[in-house]
Amino acid sequence: MLGLFAAPWVGFLAVALKPNPRQMWAQRWPTITFVGLYRLALDKCVTIEGLEHLPQRGPVILAGNHINRTANDAMLMGSKILVERGRLAKFVSQSDPPDRVLKHFLRLMGNGNGVILPIQKGMTTGTMVEFLQNPQTFGRLQPILGIFPAGFADRDFETQMKRQWHTSAAVAACQTGASIVPFYIEGLPYHWGPFDMLKAASRSVVGNKAFNFKIRFGPAIKPVQGETDYVQLTERIRQAVLDLAV
Repeated sequence: MLGLFAAPWVGFLAVALKPNPRQMWAQRWPTITFVGLYRLALDKCVTIEGLEHLPQRGPVILAGNHINRTANDAMLMGSKILVERGRLAKFVSQSDPPDRVLKHFLRLMGNGNGVILPIQKGMTTGTMVEFLQNPQTFGRLQPILGIFPAGFADRDFETQMKRQWHTSAAVAACQTGASIVPFYIEGLPYHWGPFDMLKAASRSVVGNKAFNFKIRFGPAIKPVQGETDYVQLTERIRQAVLDLAV
């Protein structure tokens, strides 16, 4: 009887671990659960264009717009990259989010091997550089780091693009030689939380896809050696995201 009860969970675990067993085995239960649900039900809800722009080697910074207040957009993008490339990305997050649920998940997923890179105030660039230069310390072969330069999610794209974008991605790229891959995303409700994603996965398993999340990657932006105009480089990233939205 115990074997019959355990069999579905063993199968689910196998599905979640398959894209990269070594890296996935080091993850906490929220990440394993999300990736398992993604592979079983949510992958058909996600489309990606321009994956060829994501370098196969070397440090990479993903920079673009932010559309979901609980960072499900980051989880979906990270899961898609994991399935397509076998690489587990990290995403920058503030270390003390205001939402109680987010704080709980940050504690679980913000460890060294996890998918979240918590940032203390005033230490954004230094923490990013450490990950990009020393991926093995974080259980990675290739460091892929996602960041939302606007700092916050917005309900509409226009508001997002009018915010002042932080220069941390530009500074980290110039200091490490990382390629910056701009992205544009759409198709996920701003207010959806973890339980909304669970309900969407349930609907997608038994019927049509519950949402249509689109990712567009643009050509990589490579900083010139010795470049220090971080504001101008940040504006190049922002303009690339605007171009991807057209």
